[in-house]
Amino acid sequence: MQGFGEQSSVEADPEEDVPKMPFIHADLSDCFTYASHQNAVPVLRAIEINNVGGLHLENIRLELTANPAFLRPKTWTIERLIPGDNLPLRDRKIDLDAAYLAGLNEAERGEVTLRLLSKDVVLEAQHFPVRLLARDEWGGVQGMAQLLPAFVMPNDPAVSKILLAAADILEKNDHPSGLDGYQSNSPQRSYMLTAAIYAAIAATGIHYAEPPASFEERGQKVRRPGRIIEEKLATCLDTALLFAAALEGAGLNPVILLFRGHAAVGVWLIKRQFGNTVENDQMEVRKALASHEMVIFETTGVTHRPPITLEVAQHALDHRMSEEAAQDFSAAIDVKRARSGGVTPLASHEAPQRPAEDADSGGAFHPLSLPAIPSFNDLPGLTVEEKPTNAAGRIDRWQKKLLDLTLRNRLLNFPTSKKTIPFLCTDVAYLEDRLADGAAIQIVSLPEQNPIGERDETLYREKHGRDLNIGFAAEALKRDELPSPSAGKILQRA
Repeated sequence: MQGFGEQSSVEADPEEDVPKMPFIHADLSDCFTYASHQNAVPVLRAIEINNVGGLHLENIRLELTANPAFLRPKTWTIERLIPGDNLPLRDRKIDLDAAYLAGLNEAERGEVTLRLLSKDVVLEAQHFPVRLLARDEWGGVQGMAQLLPAFVMPNDPAVSKILLAAADILEKNDHPSGLDGYQSNSPQRSYMLTAAIYAAIAATGIHYAEPPASFEERGQKVRRPGRIIEEKLATCLDTALLFAAALEGAGLNPVILLFRGHAAVGVWLIKRQFGNTVENDQMEVRKALASHEMVIFETTGVTHRPPITLEVAQHALDHRMSEEAAQDFSAAIDVKRARSGGVTPLASHEAPQRPAEDADSGGAFHPLSLPAIPSFNDLPGLTVEEKPTNAAGRIDRWQKKLLDLTLRNRLLNFPTSKKTIPFLCTDVAYLEDRLADGAAIQIVSLPEQNPIGERDETLYREKHGRDLNIGFAAEALKRDELPSPSAGKILQRA
C-alpha cells in the first residue's frame, strides 16, 4: 500500500519502443575444400531476410565477405523491405577462390560474415564459422560423403603404371592381357582383373601408416596414387582410394567401404551399381556379396610382409560384415554412381614426378600368383515376356495390346491423374528399342536417388553447362532405369 501523497509510477521498458531490426536466416556449408569448388558445392543453400519489426526500409544492401578470402565478396541490393516481409534471395551464386583453396596445404578456420546495411548503418550481422580443408583433405562422412569419389584418381600417372603391371601379370598367367572391364559379361573375368590389380599393387612394396582417430567421421589428408608409390606409405583410406582408382581405370565399378576407424574396397563383378551414391545400409552390401555380384577385400593386405593373398584379404573383412558388427558400418560409397551424379576426379595441379630408376620396392618377397578362376553360382535373371520371332507375331501382339484406336484408349489418350507416373527420359527411341527387345525397365525415384546431393543444381549447370538430373537420367537409362521426379512413397502408391 502506498503512503499518502506518494505518486504511483510504472517503469517503462526501454526496449518496448525500439523497433526490431530485420533478421538474416542463412543455411551455409560449414566445410570447404578444393573438391567443393570443382564439384559446384554451394556456399549458400538458402538465405532469406525476415523483417520482423515495424521498419519500412528502402535501398538496403546485404554484403557477404569471408576471412580469409576463400570466396569472392558479394552484394545484394534490395529495393524495398516493408514490415512483416519475409524475402528469400534467389541469387545464391557465390564464387569460391579456386587458387586459394588449391594452395591450402593445411586446414584452417575461417568465417563468413553477412551484414545488412541501410546506407552505412549496420542493421543486422551474422557470423558463420567454417572449416577450410587442405587441397588433399577429405572432410569425413558427415559433411563430404558424396565428395570422397573426387579423391579416386584413375588418371594419375602412377595408376597407369599399376595397370600396365596388371596386364603383364595377366599375360604371364595365360589370361588375356586386356583391361576390358565388363566387355566379356563374365564375373570370372572381372574377378581376375581385380586379382591382377591386387598383385600389381602388392608388388609396389607399400608400408602401412596409421590413420588419424575417427577419420571416417572427421576426415583426413589423402595421399595421391603417385605420392603413395613414391613414399611407399599409405593408410587404409589411401590404399582403398588407390585400389578404387586402379579398378576404375580398368573399367570396373569400385565401391569404397567405410567402417568405424577403417576403410576397405569392393568391386562389382557385373555391370551394376547401388541405388544411392552413399549407401548406409550394410544389408545392401551383404546382399550383393551373397548373390556373387560383388567382392570386397582388405586393401591393407598389400602392406603385409609378405603380402596376403586376395582370397585371404576377402575373408579378412568377414567379421566387419557380420550382423554383430553392423553398428560399426558407416557407408558404402559407389564411385560409378557418383560419376553419374557429376562428381569428377580431383584435378591435378602438380608437376609429374620423374620415377626413380630401380627404386627399392621395400619388400623382399615373391610376386603374388593369381588365384584360380572362381566358380560363381548362376546370377538370378529377370523374367521377361517371350518376344515374337516374326513380323506376323509382332503384329498380333500389338493388336492384342492396342485394339481401340479412339480417344477412349488410354494408350493413345493418357490423362494426368494421381496414378500418373511421370519420368525423365533422355532418349525415347532407345527406350522404345529396349521395350521392343523385351527388357524389364525399372522406375526409380529421382529424389531418393539424390544425384545432386549437397550441390546446387543451378550453380552446377551454370559452371559446367550440364544438368545433373539429365546426366543422371542418361546413365540410368543405360542400366534400364527410368528416374521419376515423384517421391518414393508417392511413386509406390501410384
